[in-house]
Amino acid sequence: MWKLRPLMNYLRANFIKNVIPEEHLNFDESMVKYFGRHPSKQFIRGKPIRFGYKVSCLNSESEYLVNFDVYQGKNPKGNAFYENGFGKCAAPLMNMIDDFSPDVSKLPLKFYFDNLFTGFNILHYLKQHDYDATGTIRDNRIPKSCPLPAKNTFSKSQKRGDFIPAIDKEDGIIVTKWLDNNVVSVASICHGVNSTAQVKRFSQKEGRT
Repeated sequence: MWKLRPLMNYLRANFIKNVIPEEHLNFDESMVKYFGRHPSKQFIRGKPIRFGYKVSCLNSESEYLVNFDVYQGKNPKGNAFYENGFGKCAAPLMNMIDDFSPDVSKLPLKFYFDNLFTGFNILHYLKQHDYDATGTIRDNRIPKSCPLPAKNTFSKSQKRGDFIPAIDKEDGIIVTKWLDNNVVSVASICHGVNSTAQVKRFSQKEGRT
């Protein structure tokens, strides 16, 4: 991406410079469709756009693109500490937080991401730096200090809408296992399970809302 890097750096600098701080920020991957030949082209099975460029994006609640990073194999801005500690998928988020101006970095921000990025290590790190975070989490990343039933056991023993929380007392991280159309596990350092409310959802099993 060396030809585009000056433009990308210019865009990133201006996105960060002109950001209007918001409390809630979302971090996720986006695919830019491309079918030609290029070393950075990716294939992700099961995605709406399977072939193209993978871009890590940090977005505000009002859909403003705060920062981005195009996947190109070895990241020229790569940080070995972040990559070894949180994985190559989550490391760009840490780099984007470092890019914040001092005024923005001091704000009580809340980050949201999916189970590709969520782990107790990244939640603990963000908490240490006075940030909040919430994300769906894979069962194999939930430590034994949060005893929750296995996915198959939970789906058979509970009805839709039921949930079971557990708290890791050392880090203050709450993990909630919830039964929707499938079993969903969520880890958070800022949100609990109360209060609850009734919502309408489509049931695949019953074929109705």
